[in-house]
Amino acid sequence: MCADGRVNLDQQPETMEASDSPPERPRWWLRNPVAGILATAVLGVAAAWVTLSIGRPDPAPGSTLLYIVVLPIALLLPAIAVSGALVAWHAFQATSGKLRLALAVPAAIALVLNTAAAGLFIRWAVLVFFG
Repeated sequence: MCADGRVNLDQQPETMEASDSPPERPRWWLRNPVAGILATAVLGVAAAWVTLSIGRPDPAPGSTLLYIVVLPIALLLPAIAVSGALVAWHAFQATSGKLRLALAVPAAIALVLNTAAAGLFIRWAVLVFFG
């Protein structure tokens, strides 16, 4: 052993780093774009449904404090919706040929639903703090 902590000094540092890392695998939605697009479509429906179920904010004076406390948890909704839209877009880009034509409508639905869910949440947040 030497002072700098390397055990095998005869190997180059580049080869030591390259041999330690496993080969890079593409994400699951790139390996199976059909499942990725369908999963994000379901995720878009769920995110839009939860965002719509929040309803209009209560006009009572103390309710804004409650919404401020709930806001960090509620911020998961637009984060999930935006990431779902990105996954749908990247999964659609991974397709080609007839599969791409077959997945065009589900991918568009997933993109629209996830974007709408994020927009609904932004509308709700504006109503809470400014309306």
